[in-house]
Amino acid sequence: MKTITISNNEYKIEYGFNSLCDTDLLDRVQDMASLFSTANATSDADVSAMGKIRDLFCLVRELIFVGFEMHNPVDTVQDVGVLLDTYKKEAPEGEDRGLLSLFGMLGEELSNEGFLADLMMKMNEAAKAETMNRKARRAK
Repeated sequence: MKTITISNNEYKIEYGFNSLCDTDLLDRVQDMASLFSTANATSDADVSAMGKIRDLFCLVRELIFVGFEMHNPVDTVQDVGVLLDTYKKEAPEGEDRGLLSLFGMLGEELSNEGFLADLMMKMNEAAKAETMNRKARRAK
């Protein structure tokens, strides 16, 4: 679970089982992250130059909307947009509250925390074991 502070209020972001079943967020995050990685995007300016800034704005807003549902639900994604405007304005000097940074934090939370992290770890272990088995069979 991640926490962000906006106007002295703490907002908890957590993705549960329903977050993954009821949305396509995981797929969209993985696709966007892959695109940014391939293009070596490291800043909001890089994302803007790729023509993906609107896509990223919408994805981050939806990630927060869904992530808020368990602990601090809001009525609409537009409410999240208003909170994000304030979050950006309140950034202490030197703190990176850029869109790409926020996307990275949210994507990590969605992909690497909670029950999904356990599942992904087991899937990765199974894939590694299968690869090792294939290599062993080829070596024979």
